[in-house]
Amino acid sequence: MMARVVHAQLASATTAFFRRDVWLADKVMEKDDQVDNLLGGIEEKCFRRLSGVDADSPRSRRLRGVFRVALNLEKLGDYAVNIAEQACHAERLPRRPIPFDLASPVRVALGALDEVITSFTDASAEKAKHACACEVELDRQYRDALAESFRRLARPGEDPAFVITHLFVAKFLERVGDSILNIGETTLYILTGERLKLHQYLHLEEMVSHVTGGRDVERVQFQQIWGGISGARVGRLANAPGGPLIWKEGAPRKIDEEIREMEEWNRLVPGLVPDVKDRYRGEEGRESFLGIFLEGTLLRDVYISRSLEEKLRITGRLLETVRDVWLATAQAGAPRVDYVRQIVDRLPELYSIHPRLQALRGRETRIFGINHRSLDELLRHLGAMEAQLAPPVAVRLHGDFNTNNIVYDAHGDRIHYIDVHRSGPGDYLQDIGVFLVSNLRQPIQDGHLARDFDLVNTAVREFAAEYARRVGDAHFEPRLLLAQGRSLITSGRLVTDYDFARRMFLEGVRFLEQAAAVAVAV
Repeated sequence: MMARVVHAQLASATTAFFRRDVWLADKVMEKDDQVDNLLGGIEEKCFRRLSGVDADSPRSRRLRGVFRVALNLEKLGDYAVNIAEQACHAERLPRRPIPFDLASPVRVALGALDEVITSFTDASAEKAKHACACEVELDRQYRDALAESFRRLARPGEDPAFVITHLFVAKFLERVGDSILNIGETTLYILTGERLKLHQYLHLEEMVSHVTGGRDVERVQFQQIWGGISGARVGRLANAPGGPLIWKEGAPRKIDEEIREMEEWNRLVPGLVPDVKDRYRGEEGRESFLGIFLEGTLLRDVYISRSLEEKLRITGRLLETVRDVWLATAQAGAPRVDYVRQIVDRLPELYSIHPRLQALRGRETRIFGINHRSLDELLRHLGAMEAQLAPPVAVRLHGDFNTNNIVYDAHGDRIHYIDVHRSGPGDYLQDIGVFLVSNLRQPIQDGHLARDFDLVNTAVREFAAEYARRVGDAHFEPRLLLAQGRSLITSGRLVTDYDFARRMFLEGVRFLEQAAAVAVAV
């Protein structure tokens, strides 16, 4: 009923605009309360029926989908009211020829709305995908209308109010396409169990068809693994020929970087990262790839759930892998050391999430009779000296070497790397610092776990110190403090708990102060 009402509202609003029919426009605005009431009723029923339902069940997924569809229908009702308001405004303007085509986007919008609702009620993925295509078409038609508006407004004798009124209607129709796309994607979510954007769904469909040769496509099952702060989406494809696959979708630059680095890693250490099976770039400006899925357990989960003996043994396996990488990629010559720049670049994001942190070390502080520089002054001081702390060799880095990006395969007793798009040559202590802090920033209250993390970090620190002795790195201590301080301070932007972010921030500043003191002593 809500869909029928909204479709009628949109049809009446556009008719009122074309005819300058104020009476019909008023009827559309009056009926908006009915749309709001229908949303309220659907919301109440959905939440009542969700009580006690397993969040991962098909019933829960469908009820949440129903509510999302209702929300988007309510938005469509609002756009109908917006168009009706423009009809009232247009009625007061002198009549002129319509400045650009509005009839075509109206036909597209009404046809797609009817189809997307049918796709929802019929549980049809094909109809949903077809209806969603209207969003691209309505975007194109709006861009055409915008370009024509600019041309007309630059000419003498045009009525700006008349042109802009019509441009508003074109914009509301473009927004109608966005809501129809949301309804179509919700239908796909209900059918697949995964919340994917249309372009992600199409990327997957295209690549799976290519990898399977068009056979048994329906057997391949998708399960989302995670979506990172970078905006990339990652999932696992089961029942694929040759074994499970990993799918990653994101901005082309990052996907291109990751594929390039994966190929380089596998050239150096075959099997260390997933082999790429296929890649796809869509017209919407996003890119995907399929790779061999690496079976195993994230090192973070190993450190939380396994015995101390296993943790230390697997850490030893990791360090053997790291040693092999460093030995194979070491190049004479000092790499760039820029921990201060990394901190400075990320401070605005940290302060936007936790604005109170900015005042903690905003100026010089005196504690127990000891003067402490402001963070800005401390960073300037360290920035002036950090280039002199560079090691004598550069090695290939993971680039984001936290325990979420390292996988242990128990069956093969080997280590794998994932999420390697930041890889490249650099200071080996950058990876070590990130790794140590990824264990420090675990909000663990259990004393035994905290002790285990400390023992693991001690093993890693001793390994790095031994490498420093072998290569003659005289500035190991201050640079490791600097690397850890950088990771602690910038990690606050990844958590919402202010108290926890504050502890990491202050601990990071303490590491920077120690780095400055040790560097002077050296």
